[in-house]
Amino acid sequence: MTMIITPLGDALGAAVTGIDLTGPVAPADIEAMQAALRDYLVLVIRDQKMNPEQYLAAIRLFGETMPQHLTDWLMPEHPEIAVLDSRRIPPDPDGIVKQPGSRDWHTDHTNHAKPPKVTALYAISLPSSGGDTGFANMHMAYDALPGTVRAKLAGMKTVNKIENFIYVSDEDKQKYGGGQVHPLVRTHPETGKKAIYIHPGKTERFVDMAPDESHAFMDELMGTIIRPEICYRHKWQVGDLLLCDNRAVVHLAYDDYDHSEGRVMQRIILEGDVPA
Repeated sequence: MTMIITPLGDALGAAVTGIDLTGPVAPADIEAMQAALRDYLVLVIRDQKMNPEQYLAAIRLFGETMPQHLTDWLMPEHPEIAVLDSRRIPPDPDGIVKQPGSRDWHTDHTNHAKPPKVTALYAISLPSSGGDTGFANMHMAYDALPGTVRAKLAGMKTVNKIENFIYVSDEDKQKYGGGQVHPLVRTHPETGKKAIYIHPGKTERFVDMAPDESHAFMDELMGTIIRPEICYRHKWQVGDLLLCDNRAVVHLAYDDYDHSEGRVMQRIILEGDVPA
């Protein structure tokens, strides 16, 4: 087989076909996939059939795995893998079931001192319709802002906490509890490009700003920067292995499907560095 990399949209995203990650992967193909992830920010490797050990080995071609705080969803024999199964999601205190990643456009795990550089999702089972995931290029979002706004955002920092979800153990809430301060605009360590960097659900407030004022500002900012021209909407196929660069992309899981049909993703995150 010959590996082929094909762009998926104008803003971001590329598909990889013609490669089986369960077998030996040529160094040139590894380098090409790593470069494509750097350039396109979202990489979809099609038609994979992997057991958990093979999945972990494939993802480690892109970096080292790191712990996740999704306590109740971790695979017991492979705790680096979280199983996101729409049939098993508990309701919020208000009785409403909100699927993981569907609350807001976000980057992952900003409550960590070193948030993950990459989130990987492997599609195991899908509903008959719906269940897409949207991705937005935060380099483009930043570049499109007026200079005066970019100057204002440059000095802003977020204070990040873990969300109080029932599926996160008290131990993990304590371990990954929060208070982590990150720049609102971070510089990508590999490309030097600047991007808006934020998780609205984990942002307790901005430094030197009250929570209410912080959330109002954040809502206005997100409403301004998320535009169709910077987005790619991924329609999943079973066997898709998708990698997303958290340092330059926010994503949103669309909750527009029958949860009982079972939308099942296996998630791994890769170690990142301190945002700067």
